[in-house]
Amino acid sequence: MFNYPLTFSFSAFAVSPTIQIKDATGRHLISASKKLISSKEEININTGNGVYKVISQESRITEIPSNWDVLAPSGQNLGIVDDDFVSALDNMNFSGNPILDGMLQMKTHSALNLRSAKMYWLKDSSGNQRGFITPEPSSLLMTQIPMYSLIKDLPFAWRLITPSYYIQLGDDTVMNLKKQRTFFVDTYTLSKVGEFNQIDEAFLVSSAILAVVYERAQLRSLYA
Repeated sequence: MFNYPLTFSFSAFAVSPTIQIKDATGRHLISASKKLISSKEEININTGNGVYKVISQESRITEIPSNWDVLAPSGQNLGIVDDDFVSALDNMNFSGNPILDGMLQMKTHSALNLRSAKMYWLKDSSGNQRGFITPEPSSLLMTQIPMYSLIKDLPFAWRLITPSYYIQLGDDTVMNLKKQRTFFVDTYTLSKVGEFNQIDEAFLVSSAILAVVYERAQLRSLYA
């Protein structure tokens, strides 16, 4: 088991950076990078004791990847990550009527020009839901607010946005993922707040790496 918190760091402006991961003592643990030449989205995670892979089920040539298999060095499927979208308005009670609330959420979302933020369902290899990675409520609305006027005056203002995520397994929150406010090097902290076993740890950390890769791309697309 790793010594938490883990620190993820990589170049802020590289097209396809290598993520370096260190433990609480500063010891280097993992290097992770997205494979550029491949028919599928693929992230290789080198732990020094083998290479884990996060590979999309869909071809990125013909489809937009939305489901990823997490594979151990042995080839064993540790689980599936399925991306989805979440809004700060989800589950908000406007009227007490679930159908009407759903319609009002959609209308309000459109009127405020909110952008849906990514979240990830964590599933076992058979597709049964085990947990999720989702933005913290306190940071979700900030992630969604259009900031065109600010960006016009401060082109790199999006780099000041520091969303937080919580990672749930079963009914328990087991990890927190937080982006730090930096400029030249992107830095994230992954903290352990619950209990899990070593096999689940490999799946959870690999899923967090996937979330960091796409969270970086999402901040660029929303605000840059």
